[in-house]
Amino acid sequence: MMKDECGGNTHFVSSATVGLKKDEGGGMKDECSDNRSLTFILHPSFFILVFTLLFISCATATTPPPPRLPQWNVMPAAVLDAFCANFRDEGIPTSATVNVVKTAQRLLITTESMQTLAESQFYHGKIDPARAATAAAAEAVEIPLTITHGCAWRPIEPETGARYTDTMTLELSPPIANPFARNSAGIFARMALGGEAPTWYWMPLIPRGDTWTAGRLTILAYRQ
Repeated sequence: MMKDECGGNTHFVSSATVGLKKDEGGGMKDECSDNRSLTFILHPSFFILVFTLLFISCATATTPPPPRLPQWNVMPAAVLDAFCANFRDEGIPTSATVNVVKTAQRLLITTESMQTLAESQFYHGKIDPARAATAAAAEAVEIPLTITHGCAWRPIEPETGARYTDTMTLELSPPIANPFARNSAGIFARMALGGEAPTWYWMPLIPRGDTWTAGRLTILAYRQ
């Protein structure tokens, strides 16, 4: 720390700043005026900037990758098998005919279904369900289902369930990322009789290496 005799202020200065040299007449000359440009000050904002850049760099490096989605061209048989097992647990006999829409339906991905999913996950973050639904629907692919024989499934065309007033109809959404849980994906399902008073489900999909396992069904508190 040295006192600058030129300006009267105390600064951090380099050793080159303070010195004398011979003038043209052989005397000594103060170099304050010549070397003033070598004076430097480390302002506090410099340290703040460095800290901010380091923080951003570390945060970026630790950001988790987005959740994977199954790369399916056809909904695998295990999905309907999981529903069949769940229906047996609910007391629905395997011999009872259940309609199943034979193509995954993007229309099940709505603001309301996303909101209900968030509530079932006890999520209290800042993700907007409307934007989440729009993003998920944009990526969803309406793939065909593999119809199994564990239950008495009857494949039907989309948007025809209301015709069957005496038969339950099951609809499935395409697989989507679950924005309310870390690295999670799943499928919405809707079960209704004649299109009235549907019961909604969420089936989580759990990655196992290159394969996926259907998790335990959750009934969603969503009433249309």
